Amino acid sequence: MKVRNRNLDPERIADFESFRSGILELIVKNAPLPSILNEIVLGIQTLNQTMVCTIVLIQDSKIKIGAAPTLPKEYNDAIEGVKIGPEVGSCGTAAYTGKRVIVTDINQSPLWKNYKEIALKVGLLACWSEPIRSHDDTVLGTFAIYHREIASPDEYDIFIITETADLVSIAIEKSKTSLQLVESEKRFRDFFEKNSSMILILDPETGEILDANESAVLYYGYSHTELTQMQIDRINQRDGNGWEQKKILLDEEGKSFYPFTQILANGETKQVEVYSTPIESNQRQLLYCIIHDVAERKIAEEKVNALLSEKEMILREVHHRIKNNMTILSNLLQLQVVSNENDAVKSSLKEATSRIKTMSILYDKLYAGKPVQEFSLKEYLEPLSKEIISLFPFPVKLQFEAEDFKLSPEQLQAIGIITNELLTNSLKYAKNNSNGLTISIRVWREGNHFHLEIRDNGDGFELETSNSENQGFGINLVTMLTKQIKGEFFFLGENGAEYKFKFPV
Repeated sequence: MKVRNRNLDPERIADFESFRSGILELIVKNAPLPSILNEIVLGIQTLNQTMVCTIVLIQDSKIKIGAAPTLPKEYNDAIEGVKIGPEVGSCGTAAYTGKRVIVTDINQSPLWKNYKEIALKVGLLACWSEPIRSHDDTVLGTFAIYHREIASPDEYDIFIITETADLVSIAIEKSKTSLQLVESEKRFRDFFEKNSSMILILDPETGEILDANESAVLYYGYSHTELTQMQIDRINQRDGNGWEQKKILLDEEGKSFYPFTQILANGETKQVEVYSTPIESNQRQLLYCIIHDVAERKIAEEKVNALLSEKEMILREVHHRIKNNMTILSNLLQLQVVSNENDAVKSSLKEATSRIKTMSILYDKLYAGKPVQEFSLKEYLEPLSKEIISLFPFPVKLQFEAEDFKLSPEQLQAIGIITNELLTNSLKYAKNNSNGLTISIRVWREGNHFHLEIRDNGDGFELETSNSENQGFGINLVTMLTKQIKGEFFFLGENGAEYKFKFPV
């Protein structure tokens, strides 16, 4: 309330305060806004019977009559829907500028040049208009006082027009808030009652069921009245961890749901998950609980788990058989090596055996345990190199150095075969070195590429890279596999054989 001038007549102020109290009582009781606005207009006119009052609301920058019970209908119809602006009478101008407009003589005012004809026709000669503002200073409309004679406001009139505009603002904002609350409650009630999920509203301290929707009533088999007269522990199976204990667990663990075994009215037990959310109601915290029957889901999960177990068992059997077949094939080739006296045939059989070993080790690494998308290069390449060297009956010193990073099975397969071919080359052609054969394998990563280097301390040789016909099968295979995984291949043969590869990760 604004500070009032102490020179105002106390008796007249008391009359206004009595009028205001009556209007505030209507606002508190949520009386309809049109009724409140009419009561405001009629009450002010009762305080001063020379006044004709109106409340104008603004919608989409246009005038809408809020309350004008004693103004002629002809006049109200004429200004209804008029767009506000700088020369649209007292009310249209006050709403447009957001400032009080006092017109003591409508006939002489430029603000009324387009509307004075209708005003004068119904006997209106003066009009004072005060903007009605919301709490955020938005202009909601205007409160206007008309006179049927040329008139200027005195101090009491300014007090009346200002205080009444504030009173109208309170009524409008309270009405909007109440309407929003009613709509919100209706949406909540519709969501609550029409939801296909079971919903309960509980007292978090006692576990009392305060409300239940239709789905919950049908699910539990109790009437709404019966449900709302019991505690949730009557439904929850008594397992030594009832509502109070589980509520504590929820609070401590920060969970929004917890599993329960619940008993229906017919004695049937159900496995459910209760999702709870705290809500405020009348300054009281409640729990909004959505209940999901998880029986069907658990049955489905059990079926899926059974199928997965069966699949894993079948895969293990398949992998076992493939591994056995590889081992049998490798053993057969080794027997052929022992029984054959032709050195060229022996050499070919050894190469075939090492290639099978390469595939067998990779297969064992990838599928012996759980299937994976990537595998450690170091864990694959080091045992593979030792396995290949063990196929040859003379001592070899292996220097292995590798950073640990993971590659796809396709990359590992190509690198394994490449390593096999090049190690076999070194073991075949550098074995007569008088200092003993040393083979070095290094793997490292630089940026988005990894590097593989294989070298021996043999005599070296010339690699005819220009003509594939001059290369052996092994080198052709290495070249092909390098291209397959988009790598680069470099060879140096001056001081022993040295192979360098660069592959994109």
